[in-house]
Amino acid sequence: MERRATSAYRLFFAVKPPPMVARQIDHYAEILAGGADRILPAHQHVALGIAADMPTYPTALIDMLQVTATQMMADPFDLLLDRLSYGGRSAALRPSRSNAPLVRLQRQVAQALERAGAPLRDDWSFSPHQTLFYRDGPPAQRRIEGFSWRVDNVVLVCSHVGRIRHDILGTWPLQGSAQYSLF
Repeated sequence: MERRATSAYRLFFAVKPPPMVARQIDHYAEILAGGADRILPAHQHVALGIAADMPTYPTALIDMLQVTATQMMADPFDLLLDRLSYGGRSAALRPSRSNAPLVRLQRQVAQALERAGAPLRDDWSFSPHQTLFYRDGPPAQRRIEGFSWRVDNVVLVCSHVGRIRHDILGTWPLQGSAQYSLF
């Protein structure tokens, strides 16, 4: 399959809200955005680990990440994003409290990236959030009722940077130690 030229390819592991929750979040973002371009519902995610941008399609790295992702074992958990946070250039939903299962899953993702030999993105560190839209403005935050869902899988995504395109390259269910049990 031939790939068209793009500015870069960005691989990342993430958890994504189910479609109904993504639509609810998008509606909320539309109210707040004031005309700013919102993150598409299909692109909404909480990133768990991001590889450095690559100028060519990273087929070999994708293959390695798909293999290492099968070694992640985590139980499903509930995620609540109940804090609205405005940074200098974006608005995002964040959890108001630490979520231990999310932190454990993120550590496994970091290990998977390391095992695959993925070059890590220099300017990224794990700070759980889901971006709503980009805009300039002063920082602010407030508690909100929030959005929650049962996280029951992790996905590997290839973002075609600058082209508003996300390809889901794999989905792995969270089933704890039952992930590899034979029935």
